[in-house]
Amino acid sequence: MEKQNLALMELGRLMREIFRGFKKRIGEQNQEDIKITAEQFHLLNAINLKQEEVIQKDMAEIMGKDKSAILRLIDSLEEKELVRRAVDKNDRRKNYLMVTKTGERVLKQYQIIAFQMMEDIQQGLSVSDLNTFRRIIEHIKDNARKL
Repeated sequence: MEKQNLALMELGRLMREIFRGFKKRIGEQNQEDIKITAEQFHLLNAINLKQEEVIQKDMAEIMGKDKSAILRLIDSLEEKELVRRAVDKNDRRKNYLMVTKTGERVLKQYQIIAFQMMEDIQQGLSVSDLNTFRRIIEHIKDNARKL
């Protein structure tokens, strides 16, 4: 395999290291707080960011997971009272998802961890370095979407 192709494999390694670091930092959370996994955080954050009504099926597409995996994640978040489901009055097969007040509080705590971690990761990089990195990542994502 050519060295150029191997360079793209570094993206996977980078993501694993970021994910590992995030898991470590959330593991250091105060024991009294509600604990969530990195995957639960990602789903909770995705639900919170959606501007329109959030449907389970949409979350499966956004997260790149099958519906049953998303259902298990939603169940775990609902069990912790971080999200709630509301059945569509017109279509009982549809469940809308909403972040609860407790969910908002927990989400803020985890967002602080994520933002601090991103600041730590970017230490020593110039604005120009970061802009180049973003431009390259966008180019790679655009190419991947065409596949």
